[in-house]
Amino acid sequence: MRNMRHTVNVMRPTEAVGPLGQTQGSPTVVCKDWPCSIRSMTGSEQEQARQVNAFATLTVEGYGDPKWTKLEECYLQFGERRLNISYVDDEQQNGIKLTLFCGESK
Repeated sequence: MRNMRHTVNVMRPTEAVGPLGQTQGSPTVVCKDWPCSIRSMTGSEQEQARQVNAFATLTVEGYGDPKWTKLEECYLQFGERRLNISYVDDEQQNGIKLTLFCGESK
């Protein structure tokens, strides 16, 4: 892993649904202050990542926990920024060494 100088909160959106179908409640914190490395993708990396998801512009690397499930449904809270996870590359298929391809929502 590269230098992990960033910390983010891994958040899962609320699953509670109101009477009109809208989401209600607060998101769940999967991991608070997760150390990771965030970097922008280069042109060729973006081109390759867009074959999987059109909105991936950032790469987030870090060590995960095998208990974390369905990370594609989660997002990363980085200060005021929200990074939506579009694809999870689990290098060893054990949930430990993760590379997340993310897009930023405004």
